[in-house]
Amino acid sequence: MKKNDTYIARCTGYTEDGAGVVRIDGFVVFVKGLIVDEEAEIGITALKKNHGYGRVVKLIKPSPDRVEPPCSVSRPCGGCQLQHMNDRAQRYFKEEKVRNCFRTNADMDADILPIIRTEPYYHYRNKVQVPVQFNKGEVEMGFYQNHTNRIINYDACDVQSELSNRITVFLKEQFARFGCAANVRHVLIKHAHVTNQVMIVLIVRRHPFDREDELVEKTVQAFPEVRSMTAIENRREDNVILDGKEYILYGEPYIEEELLDCRFRISARSFFQINPYATKLLYAKALEFAGLTGRETVIDLYCGTGTIGILAAKHAKKVYGIEIVADAVKDAKVNARINGVENIEFLNMDASHGAQAVLRSKIKADAVIVDPPRKGCSRDTLDAIVKIAPKRLVYVSCDPATLARDVKILMENGFSLEKIQPVDMFPQTVHIETIVLLQRQNS
Repeated sequence: MKKNDTYIARCTGYTEDGAGVVRIDGFVVFVKGLIVDEEAEIGITALKKNHGYGRVVKLIKPSPDRVEPPCSVSRPCGGCQLQHMNDRAQRYFKEEKVRNCFRTNADMDADILPIIRTEPYYHYRNKVQVPVQFNKGEVEMGFYQNHTNRIINYDACDVQSELSNRITVFLKEQFARFGCAANVRHVLIKHAHVTNQVMIVLIVRRHPFDREDELVEKTVQAFPEVRSMTAIENRREDNVILDGKEYILYGEPYIEEELLDCRFRISARSFFQINPYATKLLYAKALEFAGLTGRETVIDLYCGTGTIGILAAKHAKKVYGIEIVADAVKDAKVNARINGVENIEFLNMDASHGAQAVLRSKIKADAVIVDPPRKGCSRDTLDAIVKIAPKRLVYVSCDPATLARDVKILMENGFSLEKIQPVDMFPQTVHIETIVLLQRQNS
């Protein structure tokens, strides 16, 4: 086998990033855009020691689950890896992904509850971060092609809200008009779908910049939904985007959104779940798993701006939220006040130190909720959770691989795995949110 050879092969499975898996004389080849059971002519594009990569030269036997991607730049962009699959195929892929992660990282054949999906499957995102470049006198705005710094221009992204798309097109025109594109690095747009409030954040090389006031005036005139417009002066040369001093250009430094009968402030740097429609189901299921009756003490690790902790506080005796980002803790305190929640307390420290502080204070936690970043919980955090010994542990994860790794450690230290619930927060992509319920044995 060598590069550019072609073979007829059938897809038998998927990689974690959604590529099809085919076997040619026992040799594994990964092919983007293939669906299980499809037969195709495969062209070899690269070879490694134990596997290869290929492309579809000709589709011989297409799957009934194949659909035409609505996005005109879906292939070069690569952000929506599953647009060629229908709803059924995406469900199968994501459930199998979670199941395979538990096989690989937890050494177990886990029972997975049917994935929770909810419409809309397009135009669901409430945040978009668009890089900006000025090349040969032209303004380029879009997403980076995979593994490159090349921008794929677009006028409409099918998973962003239609309002966010219109604002992106408008700003591209205004950057050209006012000659400020070379100073703008990224545009961050946050669109609260329920309240219809919009925040625009310009990540710039210097502030103020020429004709800044005119740009702001034109933007807020064109889009009355804009309640906040800020600039972050970022002179770093790396990929850290939201770093630097923030300046208010218009309105307040936040917008507000409603979720499960609560109202939350969202600032430029604060985390809020991307899909507001699936988030309602995600948090409702997490609270169901926590089994709160109004008598419990709850620890909310990695609490961010307090979203799930504030929701839990309405059904618990006391909640302690722990978060390392100081700005997020400030937002969390404001959010608690806005919603009239007084039985919640926030600690500004990392998860492991916060959990250890709980131990030192001898707080008896009935339930712990964790929602860590993609890398999962640190070993120190897991050890502290084991010592806290809550009756119930609800783990919300955006990466089933690190989730499975952490679940294995917890099961080796006195917890039993009760439920695994995937939730499709990111339709058309390979990403998935998963909630796990663990219970302390003999609790």
